[in-house]
Amino acid sequence: MANIMIVEDNPNIALGLETIIKSINIDMEITITGYAKEALEKANSKTYELFLLDIQLYDYSGFELAKKIRNINKYKLTPIVFITAIPTKELLAFKEIHCYDYIVKPFTEKEVLDALSTVINYGIKKEEYISFNLKDFVYRIKYDDIIYFEVIQRKIKVVTTNEEFQLSHYTLNKLGDELTSDFIRCHRGFIINASFISSIDKPNNCINLEGIDEKIPIGRKYKDNIGGIMYEYN
Repeated sequence: MANIMIVEDNPNIALGLETIIKSINIDMEITITGYAKEALEKANSKTYELFLLDIQLYDYSGFELAKKIRNINKYKLTPIVFITAIPTKELLAFKEIHCYDYIVKPFTEKEVLDALSTVINYGIKKEEYISFNLKDFVYRIKYDDIIYFEVIQRKIKVVTTNEEFQLSHYTLNKLGDELTSDFIRCHRGFIINASFISSIDKPNNCINLEGIDEKIPIGRKYKDNIGGIMYEYN
């Protein structure tokens, strides 16, 4: 199941979009809000695979919201579709925010289907495996089996549910470009799989992961990356 957020301050338009999306794939889980601030809070607390953003919102511009979404590491490449009555602004959207497409109001059902069918059916499906180059062979491992990555003496330690191994010639920045949105950079030396979080120790700024004795630190610079998730562990 994929999560999709619709940020649209006209309830009728939002519900219409939800209906069309469900006609493409009934298993999509839809979140609707008309406020950019609330959308950003939800984007931090939960992972979404597609955003539909109205350009004119109650509190501030959909463009500004999109920029804030792009500043969250897990959404660097997540598809964003703008909803607008002012199509002349779309060139700005493509250039500055790298949006996937846009829908012009008033729209027809066919126009929405044309814009969203491909990305919903193909663009937001998760890859099951990631491949690593290890000496003379390529090693494939399921994303769901990876618990965390840690930098140790210029190498990357990979901790999985079954084993540990090290990567050379990799950086966390490079890995971050290849990982799914389940993975979060929580410290300059760590990327964790959020699905393995068992608890967050807020007073000590660290994370407990299932099956792992080591406490994973939360770096001050990276608190925004996990800010929403922290609310789940109040």
